[in-house]
Amino acid sequence: MGFKGCALSVRGASHEEAGEVCQDSARFFIAEDFAVAAVSDGHGSEKHFRSAAGSEMATRVAIRSICDFHDRNGGLDGIFPQNPANTARRVAANIICGWNSEIAAHISLMPPDERERAIIEKYGGIANEVMYGATLIVAGMTKKGCFGLQIGDGSFCAMSDGEMIFPMPEDAKLVGNLTTSLCDNDAIGNFRYFYKEGGYSGVMLSSDGLINSFKNEDDFLRFGKRVLTAVENGSAASLGEHLKTRSRAGSRDDISVAAIKLDD
Repeated sequence: MGFKGCALSVRGASHEEAGEVCQDSARFFIAEDFAVAAVSDGHGSEKHFRSAAGSEMATRVAIRSICDFHDRNGGLDGIFPQNPANTARRVAANIICGWNSEIAAHISLMPPDERERAIIEKYGGIANEVMYGATLIVAGMTKKGCFGLQIGDGSFCAMSDGEMIFPMPEDAKLVGNLTTSLCDNDAIGNFRYFYKEGGYSGVMLSSDGLINSFKNEDDFLRFGKRVLTAVENGSAASLGEHLKTRSRAGSRDDISVAAIKLDD
């Protein structure tokens, strides 16, 4: 018994028409005894002008942080059940620190150009992390349990007894277009988490461009089930064209999906 996974990102219809890059990122990593997936959505507004790089850094750092955490603590199963809240906070802190370090290195190598400096001056100064602002959703699965971390919008769904559910606690701060972010001053306090021993056979993470392309949550959850089936049978890569169609007909936003399936 092992894991299978997939990660897909497609440029939204609005970004295609404007000639803008995809500001989402999705990744997964599978080891012998655990698997990790991550999705990040760059904010994309004017003062977050490097959010495409910020989302890429976020998924990369999140997976690296969880792998390091697993290796340093004798495995995720050995520490999450003892104190899930404390463990989740430690992982979130590690991700935030790693993300900020990546930003510092990126700015050192690529200082703001003339266009970016004009934006910074327009706002009377912009903190480095705000330039790279992004959300983040992370999942970690072992053969014994599953945990999730999330800051900002997007969706985390899991397969339980053959049906897809939303296991992540809701965030009252997400109202309309408002979202929490890795670039918040209190980012660590804005992370949500859950941990569950057993019961889940797969998870699907997605940026908000996906769920916003569906008429209702039931249709979205049915699609999540379809994604996990595609992961299981090795056909997930073919979903990319479907995601582009979803964006054109629905949200017109970038769409990213990352999924992990316990291989029976």
